[in-house]
Amino acid sequence: MINGKRYESTSAGMTSSTLSLRDLVLLKRMLLFTREDERYLQMAGEVLSDQTETILDIWYDHMVANDYLAHYFTRDGKPDADYLNSLRPRFGDWIRQLCQPRNNQWSRYEEAIAQRIKEQPLSDSGLDDIPVVFLRYMVTFIYPVTAAIRPFLSKHGHRPEEVEKMNQAWFKAVSLSVILWTYPDPATQEIC
Repeated sequence: MINGKRYESTSAGMTSSTLSLRDLVLLKRMLLFTREDERYLQMAGEVLSDQTETILDIWYDHMVANDYLAHYFTRDGKPDADYLNSLRPRFGDWIRQLCQPRNNQWSRYEEAIAQRIKEQPLSDSGLDDIPVVFLRYMVTFIYPVTAAIRPFLSKHGHRPEEVEKMNQAWFKAVSLSVILWTYPDPATQEIC
C-alpha cells in the first residue's frame, strides 16, 4: 500500500494522467460534484489563501498530539520537527491546488502525489522506513481535513449558506483527492 515517508515534491516528474478525462468526469458525477461546487471551491480557495499557515498549525498540532498520526513523522520515536517543517510547503500547495478546477491537469497533480507516496525511493531524510499507510487510513483522512477547514471558511464574512456550500465543495474535493491517491495502478491493478 502506501508509505508515508515516500512523499516527495509533486512539482517534478509529473507525467500524463493515467486517469482519462471521462473517468474523472464519472468520478465527479458519482460524488455529485457540480459546476456550482467548482465555483464555491474557488471561493473557498480565496478565503483560505491567507489562512494556510494557521490551518497547517492546527493540522500539525493534531498530528503530533496523536501517536497513530505522529508515527508517520517520527525519528527515534519522537516527531521529527525538521521533517514536518520540510513538508509544510507541500501541504500548503495541496490546499491551494485542491481549490483549483477539477481537470486533467489537477488529476495529474493528485496522481503525482499518489505516485510519490507509493513508488519513489525514500529521500535522504535519515528517517527509518515505516509501515505502509493502509487504504482505511487514507479514507479516514477525509473527515478530519474537512471538519478542520469549516471554521476558516466563515472568517471572511460570507453568509452561512455560502460557507456551507464552500464546505461541501471542499469535502467533495478532498474525497476526490483520496480517490485519486488510492486509484488502482493501471499496470498492476493494485490499489495505490
